[in-house]
Amino acid sequence: MKKLLVLLLVICCHLNALCQLTPEHVGLKHYSYASPTLGSINYYVSTAKIDSLKPVLLYIDGSGPLPLYQYTERGIMGSIPFDIGEISKQYHLVVISKPGVSFADSVRYNDSTGYPQSRMPDEYRKRLSLNWRVNACDAVLKDIDKNLKIDKKHIVILGISEGFQVGAALLSVNKSITHAILLVGNGLNQFYDFIVQARTDAAAGHISYNDAEGYIKQLQEEIADIYAHPNAIDKEWQGHTYLRWSSFCNTTPMEHILAANIPIYIAVASRDRNTSVLSADYIYLESLKQGRKNISYHVLPYDHMFNEFAWENPKPIANHTFDVITDALKWVK
Repeated sequence: MKKLLVLLLVICCHLNALCQLTPEHVGLKHYSYASPTLGSINYYVSTAKIDSLKPVLLYIDGSGPLPLYQYTERGIMGSIPFDIGEISKQYHLVVISKPGVSFADSVRYNDSTGYPQSRMPDEYRKRLSLNWRVNACDAVLKDIDKNLKIDKKHIVILGISEGFQVGAALLSVNKSITHAILLVGNGLNQFYDFIVQARTDAAAGHISYNDAEGYIKQLQEEIADIYAHPNAIDKEWQGHTYLRWSSFCNTTPMEHILAANIPIYIAVASRDRNTSVLSADYIYLESLKQGRKNISYHVLPYDHMFNEFAWENPKPIANHTFDVITDALKWVK
C-alpha cells in the first residue's frame, strides 16, 4: 500500500495537543483564494520578513487528507519539512492545504503501518485530483504575486512523493517557475510501480512467481475498473478515490519534466517501496538520449522517507530528510 509521506516533526512551542494551533503560532500567515472551479484554496506564507523582496519556495506535500499540523498522542506534529524561521530568511515559503482539510486537526496512527491517518472530508473526496492540485498551485503562485514582493529570478517549487507528480505537471502549466526540486516520485505511470515491486520481489525470492503473477493479474483488473470509472468518488482503491488515481495515472511525470527547459533537481531513493527508483531512472535515461543538460539526478540509499538502514537491521538508524533538502536548496543557489 502506498504510504503517506509524513515527516513527523515535533513543534517546539508552548502548546499541548488540546490547544488550537494557528498559522501564527508556527510563523505562517493564512491567505484564502476563492476559485469558481476549484473552490476555496487555503494557503500559508512565512511571516518573517514578509514585506521584503525575496525568492519564492512553494512546498508541495505528499498524498492523503492530512492537515499540515497534526494533534497526536506524541504531541503536535507537522508535515512541513523546514525550520520555518530559518527558511524564511531566504525565501517566501508557501504551503497549500488540501481541499476541505483543516490547517491543524487530530489524527490517529495505523497500528500496522505506524503512519498517521485522518478522515477524508467531503470536499477532499469531491475535488482531490491531479488537476485540482496543479491548478491550485498555479492559482496560488499568481495570487502571491499580488500580495508579496517577489524576486522573480528564483521561483522554486519543491515537491515530495505525490508532490513530485504535482510539481512535474505544474511545469507544463506555470511558466514563471525558475527551478524545480522533485523528490521520491515516479517517472512513469504510478500504477506501474505496483507491478515493478511485485516483479522485483519475485526475482529476489521474497515472493513466489505464482504469487507475483496472481497479484499482478488482480492489479490489472482493479486498474481496469479505475479507468472505466475515472470520475468516481464513491469508489476507492488503496485509500484514495478512483478520481484521484485516474487523474494521477492519466499522464506521466516524465513527459512534463522532459518538456521543461528550467533547471530540475531530482532525488530518489533506492530502497523506496512506494515509488520505484526504476521508474525515475527512465526519466534520466530519456534525458540523456535527448541530450538534455538541465536535469541533476541523484539516487540515494534510503527509503521513501529518506530513512537510512544498516544492512542487517530492518529498523531505520537515521533520517536524512533535512540533508536531502539542504543539498537541493544549495543546488538552487
